[in-house]
Amino acid sequence: MDRHPLRIFHQLARSNVTLPILLALLIPAGAARAGSDAPPEADRLVGGALELSIEELMNMEITSVSKKEQKLSQAAAAVFVITGEDIRRGGFRSIPEALRLAPGLEVAQVDANKWAISARGFNGLFANKLLVLIDGRTVYTPLFGGVFWDVQDTVLEDVERIEVIRGPGGTLWGQNAVNGVINIITKKAQATQGVYATAGGGNLEHGFTDLRYGGKMGEKAAFRVYGKFFNRNHYNNPNGSAANDDWNQGRGGFRTDWEASGKDSVTVQGDGYSGNEQETAMAATLVPPFTSVLPSNIQVGGGNILGRWKHSFSDSSNFVLQLYYDRTQRRQVLFGEDRDTYDIDFQHRFQLGGSHDILWGLGYRLTHDKFSNSFTFSLNPTKFDFEVVNGFVQDEITLIPDRLKLTVGTKVSHNTFTGMEYQPNGRLLWKPHEQHSLWASVSRAVRFPTRVEEAGRANIAAFPLPFPPNVGLSSVLPNPDFKSEEVIAYEVGYRSQLLPSLSVDVASFYNVYRRLQTVQSLTPFPETDPPPPHLVIPLQFSNGLNGNSYGVEVATNWQATSAWKLSANYTWLQMRLTPDASTINSGSGVGQFQPGFNPKHQFRIRSLYNLPHNLELDTGVYYTSSLPDLNVPAYTRVDLRLGWKPTKQLELSIAGQNLFDKQHPESAPPISGSVVSTSDVPRSVFGQITWRY
Repeated sequence: MDRHPLRIFHQLARSNVTLPILLALLIPAGAARAGSDAPPEADRLVGGALELSIEELMNMEITSVSKKEQKLSQAAAAVFVITGEDIRRGGFRSIPEALRLAPGLEVAQVDANKWAISARGFNGLFANKLLVLIDGRTVYTPLFGGVFWDVQDTVLEDVERIEVIRGPGGTLWGQNAVNGVINIITKKAQATQGVYATAGGGNLEHGFTDLRYGGKMGEKAAFRVYGKFFNRNHYNNPNGSAANDDWNQGRGGFRTDWEASGKDSVTVQGDGYSGNEQETAMAATLVPPFTSVLPSNIQVGGGNILGRWKHSFSDSSNFVLQLYYDRTQRRQVLFGEDRDTYDIDFQHRFQLGGSHDILWGLGYRLTHDKFSNSFTFSLNPTKFDFEVVNGFVQDEITLIPDRLKLTVGTKVSHNTFTGMEYQPNGRLLWKPHEQHSLWASVSRAVRFPTRVEEAGRANIAAFPLPFPPNVGLSSVLPNPDFKSEEVIAYEVGYRSQLLPSLSVDVASFYNVYRRLQTVQSLTPFPETDPPPPHLVIPLQFSNGLNGNSYGVEVATNWQATSAWKLSANYTWLQMRLTPDASTINSGSGVGQFQPGFNPKHQFRIRSLYNLPHNLELDTGVYYTSSLPDLNVPAYTRVDLRLGWKPTKQLELSIAGQNLFDKQHPESAPPISGSVVSTSDVPRSVFGQITWRY
């Protein structure tokens, strides 16, 4: 068989071979060059991912678990790191696509410009139990408690790493860190000097370009400025027709880092963006045919600016002061929103008595929104201020040096909707050997109510009645007494470098949930405004569900040779939700997050291989089991990337995604007649040229 990488890629892209055949093609091709007789060029590495040994990966510095620098091997949490090199060699063009690499995360594309992303269950377009940060700036929206993933972007070359924590992080990070925390960390300006330019296109990526320039301001300060633009094609409906979901977006920004002294560093950064997205919205109407299909142009825009000052007293003592302002705008046929967020955060770390490493902090966040209502969806009042004041303390206690550590802490916060909330945790880390770590934790976290639950009304369906007033309207009404959702999470994990070339990371969890969001039926009532007169069949948000989830997540890395790396992970998830016994009637349902909305099994395998002549052949296989409650079948996605660096400055690549499947669904509306439409994820191929100088 012809083993030339260009021909291999061409043959695979045109074929419909199954997964076993794909593996048979890739693994022997790599193994044939993996032996000691491989040409010297095969071991000449061109990327950072293979330059890191398994030991270096295990000892990678992370910050999200404890809000301080620590080695990955010493983290008493289920954490996975996606490096910038992982993103480059994955051929990804968006942050949501890169998150497919992490175990325990569920990443489903709803249409060309929308994603559903969650950790350990409860996935959906409006998933609301995951806290997402970009360089310490929180990007979840208090509108529904989730993330508008379409506007979370940057030059991916500038991403240093993405730290993905599965499990509660409320003690340090506060509200919404219920099932996980994603912290996207970009490189310092000193690491992005010179010119970076990339451009490309394909059948879905109609065109994209990223431009960035970095320079110095004296000996101690550096800066970068960037701009990027993309234009992405539509996906297809299940019947093969074109969906109305193409989109484009432009973005620009800057970052400066100043090492003012050996003890002080200052960062100032900001971004701005604007874009247009197409969608098809379905809205209820009070006149026949009672449903209106509305092609809609979504206009998005916004910007932010962040400042951070870090002062070090010693290697074990420092403080960090951070402030940011964030503005977002969204205009579409069903609603409009303007949101301004102001945030200030202070934290201080010091050691006490040689065995206590104490971290404490204070924070304040104010978010102001202004809403434009429609018949389909409305908020009352249309303007609102939401405040959160918080403080936390955490103590890492060394019980046996280099062997046993206990971490205890809590966050206390006060918010506009529910008042005082407490989020404590306790974590134990035991290292019986330098290469082995065992950890366990117990945590409590809460999700605050949102504007939708406290003040939102959604008219979801209209229908004829055989009696006056002859029109019925099904509506979801707000609940001003909605309480915070709660989870008590029990976790156990094992992390080990079994061999110099092999590592394994296992995490298991059992989560107990109380006061989960659901809806319950109320007594129908007549309504005359807006006309014509109609009978409202009301549902109301309530805390009517309890339940539990449990599962196992396994991640492995194997450095087969200096030029070939394999990684794999597996996720198993089980969920059980039941109505609360105190529910006032039997009309409660499980709302938007049923157990069958989440896959029970997920499997990922990646192969990164450096071929001779500075060629890279990278493969990703992603399996996701079915979503029975959404009638979404299981699917396997296969991605391939072929890269070539003819010089240090120039890189050429071609990437194919979902190559062996013409199209498949990854999500579906949770209820019939939903205002949210979905489309199938198609096969895509694009080329890219990159210049660094």
